[in-house]
Parts: sequence; C-alpha cells; structure tokens
Amino acid sequence: MKKPAAIALIAAPLLLAAYGLVRLVGKSDGVYGPGLDWQAAHLLALAGVILFVPAVLHLGSLLPRGPWRSGTVAVTLIGAVASMVQFGADIVFALRADDKAGMQALSGEFGDIPGVDLVVYQVGPQLFFVGLLVLTILAARARRLPWWSPVVLLVGIVAPPVSLDLLPLSGLLILAALWPAARAAASTAAQGTAPRGRGDGGSAGTHVAVGLRPASFGNGVTDSDDEVYAGPPPRITP
Repeated sequence: MKKPAAIALIAAPLLLAAYGLVRLVGKSDGVYGPGLDWQAAHLLALAGVILFVPAVLHLGSLLPRGPWRSGTVAVTLIGAVASMVQFGADIVFALRADDKAGMQALSGEFGDIPGVDLVVYQVGPQLFFVGLLVLTILAARARRLPWWSPVVLLVGIVAPPVSLDLLPLSGLLILAALWPAARAAASTAAQGTAPRGRGDGGSAGTHVAVGLRPASFGNGVTDSDDEVYAGPPPRITP
C-alpha cells in the first residue's frame, strides 16, 4: 500500500495542476467549452480527485486511531465523491450540448434536482479541501508531517478563489505540502523490498524520518465573462 500511496500523493495534485494548465490553453483562443480542451481538462481533474482517495486514506493512516481520524477521513472522502460527481456531470453536459448555453441549461436541470445543488455544488467539494487541510494539521501535530505542510496546503486551497488562473500553481502547492508524506511512503516501500545485508540482521535500506503534514477547484466561480460558471445557476466547473 505504501508505494501506491506515494504515487497517489504525487499524481493527484499534479493532475489538478495539469487541469489548470489545459484550462488556460483552452481559454487562450477565446472558446472554452464544450470541446476537446474542456473535456481534457475535466478528465484530468476527475482523475486527480479519484487519486486523492488513496492519498487521503494514507494520510489518515498516519494518525492515531480515534474519532477525529475516522470522522475527518470520512468527511474528506464524501467531499471527494461530490467533486467527482460534479466533474463527471460537466463532462456529460459537454458531450450532450452544442454550446455553452446548452451546457448551462443541462447543469441547471441537474442542479434543480432536490439536494444536488447543496451536496454536489455548494457544500461537498468544500468538504473535500477542508478535510484535506484538517488531515494535514492533525498529521503535523502528530509529527508525521512538517509544520509548514498545512500552511502551504492552505495557500494552495485559497489560491483559486483569488483567480482561477492560479489553478496550476495551486496544484503544485498542494504537491509541495504532501511531498513529505509521499517521500516517507516511498521510502517505507523501498525498505520493505530491499535485501537484507549479510550478518547485520537488518534492512539494507536507510530509515527516513518525516519532519516534525477540487472555495474548491470545482466551485465553478470564474474570473472571465466569456466562461461558463457554476452558479447557481448555471452550475458548471470552470
């Protein structure tokens, strides 16, 4: 589990950064969504959120057992599922619609379903990032992450509400915040597979100690008049 966790901790924020980059490229010609650039960006975001599931589970495993760990992990995963639904819905809307107005109409119909607007758009994605931040704070208090990981993560989370063009930077900041956990997980996996040295009775690897550890990406608020925003209404990720 350690090696897959390390991969997820690195790949998930990188995919979110890639989402932001593709979005910027898509905006550059003044036409963003529906189309290939929209679909590519949202598929990257969806893959990133999915990979955060093992990442969140690993962060939870760094904490002592207790109600705080169980509750925070559960809330974070619920938020991740809401984000997956949001990105997945926008991918479907883009497939079905011929233009932005059509996407807006479809998102409006979806958001009008009782409970969808609250769970999928207004609260769910925010729970994901708040839960992720709480996990890093608890891990830092347990000395499983450095003190600066929650600080860097917080900056990464609040950057997109300032400007959605900061999404690539936000993904890189989240990666930086989670990097100590990824490095420790990779080191633990390497130690578990390394051959034992002769006569020393121990592992040939070295022990690495960790230092003293997608308003959300998917809230749909845009900073450009020519983009679809997710309202409500309409409820479309940027």
